[in-house]
Amino acid sequence: MPRTKEQYEHLRSITKNKIRSAGLQLFSHKGLGGTSVQEIADVAGVSTGLMYRHYKKKDDLFHELVNTAIHEMKTIELLLDADERPSSIIKHLSVAMVDEMNKNDESAQYLVLIAHSLLMGDLDPEVAEKYNSELFERMVSLIRRGQSMGDLCSGDPYQMTLLFFSTMQGLAMMKLSLKDRFVCPNAEMLTAYLIKCPD
Repeated sequence: MPRTKEQYEHLRSITKNKIRSAGLQLFSHKGLGGTSVQEIADVAGVSTGLMYRHYKKKDDLFHELVNTAIHEMKTIELLLDADERPSSIIKHLSVAMVDEMNKNDESAQYLVLIAHSLLMGDLDPEVAEKYNSELFERMVSLIRRGQSMGDLCSGDPYQMTLLFFSTMQGLAMMKLSLKDRFVCPNAEMLTAYLIKCPD
């Protein structure tokens, strides 16, 4: 009995998700240049021919994954722009990032993918600039506002922002390298240098 259109689309979706998952795993560990089409197909458990039906070249898969990662960053931007006290925003952001880190490898893989892409120059320069400057500037501005309200600790807002995002990036790398031995610090520990303790 031939498959229905719905069954065909369901199988196509499953295959595409396997390819995306394999690509994310490999690109986050080896970057675009260090990953071959054959490796992606092998990890996904599909033939290279089937992979080419979904993606004409590995760059297409890579850019789709990078765009997904950038889109995920929009959630962070929305949190940073929330109409709440800066300390509350930073707490929510930290809890959300720790929860994602604890949930599965995917969030860590996306963070590492972005880092690889920036280092290797694989990202479109406009996308890289938008990712770097907009996210950083929002956080710097939030910290500055929190300091003026007496909500956050004193210090250079840019350096504090750099420390926050570097910590998250480092944790993502540790999660992927330590695997089952990884234990993510709690949100309070991550924000101890940022949020003032109540007197």
